[in-house]
Amino acid sequence: MERSVSETPTLVGRLRSFILPDGGLPYYRGNASAAEPTLLTALALSVSGAPAERVKPLLDWAQKLQTPDGSVGVDPGHRDQGVWLTAQAAIVFHHFGLAENAKRALDFLLSLRSVTAPKDPRLRQDDTLTGWPWVRGTFGWVEPTAWSLIALSLFGLGGHARAEEGVRFLLDRQIPSGGWNYGNPALDGTELLPFWDTTGLALVALHGHGDPKRLGASLELMEKNQEKIESLSGLSWALLGLDSYGRDGGRARVKLLNVMASLRDEEFHAGNFALGLIAISGIKVLIP
Repeated sequence: MERSVSETPTLVGRLRSFILPDGGLPYYRGNASAAEPTLLTALALSVSGAPAERVKPLLDWAQKLQTPDGSVGVDPGHRDQGVWLTAQAAIVFHHFGLAENAKRALDFLLSLRSVTAPKDPRLRQDDTLTGWPWVRGTFGWVEPTAWSLIALSLFGLGGHARAEEGVRFLLDRQIPSGGWNYGNPALDGTELLPFWDTTGLALVALHGHGDPKRLGASLELMEKNQEKIESLSGLSWALLGLDSYGRDGGRARVKLLNVMASLRDEEFHAGNFALGLIAISGIKVLIP
């Protein structure tokens, strides 16, 4: 049975049922509040037309999680871990006009740099390029770099040196036949398989940065294979990526709605579900 966007209020209500008394959301029911599901749910509620008073507890929770250096970690018990999430926090703080929190998050992002290495002629990728890491003191990866580039673009800093190098980083990690893996485009001379979530995320991040023809193979791959995607996160990012370039994501949208409406409670990942709501809304909160 095909679902329609008219079911969105029901889906929003289900997501809201995961909000805990402290104002945050867990990844899965029964767990403690965590940054990612809380931040993405704040955006999802906003694009779904929720009144400000329903979003405020989530924003209060996120503001309390931010550390003096501007970073935002995984949860209150692990504030120094997963600081890549500062990019999501910067996006949310900026979206809701929390200027002081947004500036501190942005300043931290600009200071957070991935480890680099001398160029190795045996490798296709350029490890001299600086991106963003999952945690301090490690190499750059596609997802944290893409989220950070999205944040800088939304702040009007798409031309900043860090953003421009982030663009080069993502283009360097693009698989020649299309799409992105989590990091390397190839291993021992063999192309790695693309993942739908990283591919969609990278496409969104690269929107507005140079000639979209450089992304042609990745867009074609996503548009052609959207019906084959099974996961909630993959479908969400496929739709977000295709929508960003005006490509037809209709089949992904239909399948995404069906997946979201049929999830069992034990399968419900609040962060991915919130991302799905952002995707089906059609409101482009992740591109300027």
